[in-house]
Amino acid sequence: MRNVRAVHAFVEKHRRRRQSNKVLHGHPSPVHWLDPDIAMKMDEVLRTRARTNQEIRKRVNLYVGTPYCLPTEPDRCGFCLFPTEIYTGRRQLDEYLGYLEREGDLFRDHFAGAELASIYFGGGTSNLYKPDQYPRLMEIVRGVFDIPPHIEVTLEGIPQTFSHDKLLAMKQSGMTRVSMGVQQLDNELIKASGRKQRAHQVFQTLEWCEALGLPASVDLIFGWPNQTIEQMVRDLEAVAATGVSHITHYELNVAGRTDFSRNRRGELPSTEENLEMYRMGKAVLEACGYTQVTPYDFERRDAALPSSYLYEELFRKPFQSDENGPIGFDAWGWGYAGISFFFGTPQSPGWAFVNQIRVDEYFRCIREHRYPAMRGFHYTPTDLRLHLLFQEMQGLAVDRTAYLRFFGIDVVEEHAPVWDAFDDLGWVTVSDDRVTVHGDGVFYLPLIQNALAHDRLEQMRRKLPATSIPVANPVPSLAAEPTPAEPSRV
Repeated sequence: MRNVRAVHAFVEKHRRRRQSNKVLHGHPSPVHWLDPDIAMKMDEVLRTRARTNQEIRKRVNLYVGTPYCLPTEPDRCGFCLFPTEIYTGRRQLDEYLGYLEREGDLFRDHFAGAELASIYFGGGTSNLYKPDQYPRLMEIVRGVFDIPPHIEVTLEGIPQTFSHDKLLAMKQSGMTRVSMGVQQLDNELIKASGRKQRAHQVFQTLEWCEALGLPASVDLIFGWPNQTIEQMVRDLEAVAATGVSHITHYELNVAGRTDFSRNRRGELPSTEENLEMYRMGKAVLEACGYTQVTPYDFERRDAALPSSYLYEELFRKPFQSDENGPIGFDAWGWGYAGISFFFGTPQSPGWAFVNQIRVDEYFRCIREHRYPAMRGFHYTPTDLRLHLLFQEMQGLAVDRTAYLRFFGIDVVEEHAPVWDAFDDLGWVTVSDDRVTVHGDGVFYLPLIQNALAHDRLEQMRRKLPATSIPVANPVPSLAAEPTPAEPSRV
């Protein structure tokens, strides 16, 4: 935006509107990934990745998706925007694992020698598998990658489909962390989603995890239909009392054609009420010994079973430096609806793409020995800078020195009116070495990000070419001044 006044006007126009959390995949949202020919370009994409990997060492964050979820009424738990298919039985999972293996065959040569940084089994609902299927899931991964010892391997699921036998099989097959999507403990509130879970299943799963030595994390949502602050506080304190190492407490994303968006808007808290929930939730979790690390993530440093939360952390910092120089982290989304980010360099910024979001189309591509990519996006230098800026802001601070070293541009000068306006509001602070997000700015981070990307998004909507500031020799200067990588959280 051109000036501080324009930014303030943008804020006043949007700050009372319900926030839609568009930061999960950075910039731009996948709704702007409009290249339908990405599958035919995949060999070019992979060759470009191989070439840029010679300029910057790369490791891979691996996401392996599972399509299926239990049926609910309303559909998709009332709020979920992720593509899923209805689970009917084991046969689906056995069939899907076969297709997953065949997709791995398509990519194996391209990932030859690639080093894994982390593995995340997501969904859908990835704890629908039966105990004997978890070793097969890991063997499919081993068919493409060597799995280093001590790597973080996370599997996410919902409370009512965990069991002791499943958790034991997960651990024995090499999985090291469980992420549990609880959303609500209150039995009446969870009914709005159509889920059949009960609060006791959450605590039972955490007890099993502790007994098996499996670190766990719990996701809770605030801003739920008819939720009160008292209910929210009760849930947070109950989960915190278990000593679980990581709690994600995030604002309900109300969008699309979901039941909550179409039929329950009158039951939802306002944005101002959600802000109060955020403030209270942060205060409760900090009083319980948790430290805020992102707008919605809180970690307990003294947990009996600490978790590094590495997959998510590396997503926020896809370019780093260590004692050997610059290092980057690509993300490969393997399977149905998987999302991939193959970043390059500022001169050759790379690609993102999403796999087919209809399981029959995914299967058809694999049967025809075709890459199952559905739509893609070719980054410009401007888009790559915004993506990395968005991701780093999830950690509540932007390293000005690293940004300048990598891109040859000062992030404060690049977006001066935006930073000045949010400094006026007390939401950010600019210092010589960083930009820090704090106070209510943490809650309003999607709004800050939309302000930062406003001009570029207008170009994209109008299908105009990206304007870009020349980048001054970013990669050699990055290599010349290595800085320590951020340590894993333990």
